[in-house]
Amino acid sequence: ERVTKASCPYVNVEFLKENYFEYPVIFNGKMRFKLSLPVDMPPPEVEKTVLAHENTAKYLDGKSPKKVIVVPKRIVNVVI
Repeated sequence: ERVTKASCPYVNVEFLKENYFEYPVIFNGKMRFKLSLPVDMPPPEVEKTVLAHENTAKYLDGKSPKKVIVVPKRIVNVVI
């Protein structure tokens, strides 16, 4: 068959979906580390996971966060 009459390749949308998102975790305006979490994880669970992460304790330095802002599929911002 000629190239001009060949059919276009079929695209399977399932192969294009991302299962995980790598959230940049920011403390007081500075990006400190990235954390890969499932895309469908709700924001309260993302917050719990970030606060329980081993690197978070290092940056909190015994203080409790004033505010944690989670923007789904974008960013996690921790204000100390």
